[in-house]
Amino acid sequence: KQWYQRRVRGLSMEVNQFWTLLQDGCILCDLMNKVQQQHCINIEETYQYIGYTLKKDLGDQLFYVRLNVETFIRWAKNFGCDKELLCEVGHLVERKDLERALSCIHAVARRVAELRMPYPKCVRMEVKFHMSYNDIVGLFDEDHATLNEDQIHVKKCFADFCQSIGLGKMDITQPLKSNSSEWKSRLSELWAGTKPLVNGNIPTIAE
Repeated sequence: KQWYQRRVRGLSMEVNQFWTLLQDGCILCDLMNKVQQQHCINIEETYQYIGYTLKKDLGDQLFYVRLNVETFIRWAKNFGCDKELLCEVGHLVERKDLERALSCIHAVARRVAELRMPYPKCVRMEVKFHMSYNDIVGLFDEDHATLNEDQIHVKKCFADFCQSIGLGKMDITQPLKSNSSEWKSRLSELWAGTKPLVNGNIPTIAE
């Protein structure tokens, strides 16, 4: 959250608004342009603005919401992010897999760190523990009883990070997937904006 606020001028974001505000892709695309601009400055190349639909112009059109998120994901691929960590449009827009959406955002943060630009807390865990995101997440697939104190500490730090962005408390003794239903339940209560498709009907933007 703090990383977004520093990169996107004038943005105020509470923890319980995190996913709601990211869902239409506008903040992600704004962040995309800020990162791209800074990168171009660093490598002394001409910056070209990457267009997207602004929030004030979205109306109730799901097409433009999806297009915004698609633009961000396509940029992330071209920016050199790990493709295995990127998500699909529906993972965020329709909240089909917020764990995967978080992975995508993290991939951008990791790439930013690789390019020696300011990076967020989630990537600092990788730097601090000398472990990749995949290695950290992979600890949750291991038998918790077989892990050493350092590995358990890493899991606790990851759980604290997830809680800090509104995903609630995690049981670090259980596989990561076991937390998905709780995450979806918590986030459904925070819904505002584009609704998921219901029986094929086009969703509308909430007032």
